[in-house]
Amino acid sequence: MTPTDIVMETGALSLGDAIDHTRWAIREQAPTAFQVVTEHGVLVLSEREKADLRLFLSVLLERRLETLEAAY
Repeated sequence: MTPTDIVMETGALSLGDAIDHTRWAIREQAPTAFQVVTEHGVLVLSEREKADLRLFLSVLLERRLETLEAAY
């Protein structure tokens, strides 16, 4: 994805806004993730799966942040 794609898909107002929101998500949201919501409801996860989800989200968001910051 390009930085422009990320800004548009996340609904950010600007590149700087997308960077700020991604940093916030890394700091506040990823460490507290404990469930996945699907079109058919909440997916129940084991404690290990919750930890894996938090790690995956952190890696995913760090990759997004690198892409955004490279264009800033």
